[in-house]
Amino acid sequence: MQKHHNVMKNKTSLADVANSLGVSKTLVSLVINNKASEHGISAETQQRVKEKIREMNFQPNVLAQGFRTGKTKTIGLIVSDISNIFYARIARKIEDYAWHQGYSVVICSSDENPRKEEEQIKLLLNRKVDGLIISTCQDTTDFCDRLVESEVPHVLIDRTFEGMKSPNVSVDNYGGARMAARHLLSQKLKDFALISISPAHISTISDRLKGFESALSEAGLSVPAAWNLTVPFDNIEQAMNEHILKMYQSGHLPEAIFTLNNNLTSACLRSLKKLSVKVPDEVALIGFDEVKYFAFTQPSVSSIEQPVDHICERAFNLLYKQLIRQSIGEEERSVKLPVDIIIRESSVKTGN
Repeated sequence: MQKHHNVMKNKTSLADVANSLGVSKTLVSLVINNKASEHGISAETQQRVKEKIREMNFQPNVLAQGFRTGKTKTIGLIVSDISNIFYARIARKIEDYAWHQGYSVVICSSDENPRKEEEQIKLLLNRKVDGLIISTCQDTTDFCDRLVESEVPHVLIDRTFEGMKSPNVSVDNYGGARMAARHLLSQKLKDFALISISPAHISTISDRLKGFESALSEAGLSVPAAWNLTVPFDNIEQAMNEHILKMYQSGHLPEAIFTLNNNLTSACLRSLKKLSVKVPDEVALIGFDEVKYFAFTQPSVSSIEQPVDHICERAFNLLYKQLIRQSIGEEERSVKLPVDIIIRESSVKTGN
């Protein structure tokens, strides 16, 4: 990641273009923003600037262009999918904290598409939001590093990167998955399936995978390749039905399934019910992310619970400090919160 960042640093700057032409940075900026004519800059000069920009392969900093210091009392929130109950809860709490400080919130869904996320950020900055809270789907720190360099107030929530510069709030996904594995092991289970979701580079998913597998490894166990499954973000229901049906038709079901988010857990329970597979007697089930209705399903569903209120409180406070130009100490720039396990019927083997 650092390598990409150094390359970015060596790119041509606006000052480089201005110096090569012997003109001011303001003049170059006016040409870039199509405001040169209204400021009396000749067509000939504008043409010279445009040719030099092409010649030097100058890429304007769209983030810096979009972000200005005028206060709109609005913040942008970008999540993968607002229809996911976890992100709906995040949005609701962020909106509450923002409202108490006189801010409104504009919410976008990135659909786990890094390019769409980048466009949404640029759009929000062009609409002059004062800051951003982002559950990013980027696969490197590059774009987030540019937000830092452009001094755009922002906080990353839920998902993180090694060596990132952005203020961030996340939870102990690795430890939470280990909790789930240790609970299943306490039920004397040995055959496990793990159901993940794409894109796999997302830190929450990769950390949960590693945590679950590390706890099994300590017990001398592992997830067979045939049961280490992934479903696409945009086709959960159908893909889950196909995976569970294939397991069922093989004549050998796993003793337990760990699903890596709440949508997967719900889809998995529905798929098992369609095939009349008894949970937990035939297959135990536990998922990452708590949803209120898991307490009322038949059977009730075990889950790893994230502290949503605490995530939102810490994230908004980190953003608010930036909005009011208050310094953030190094020790509070990166927050990792603990998770909890809620054990219900779906993962407790009768007779154990």
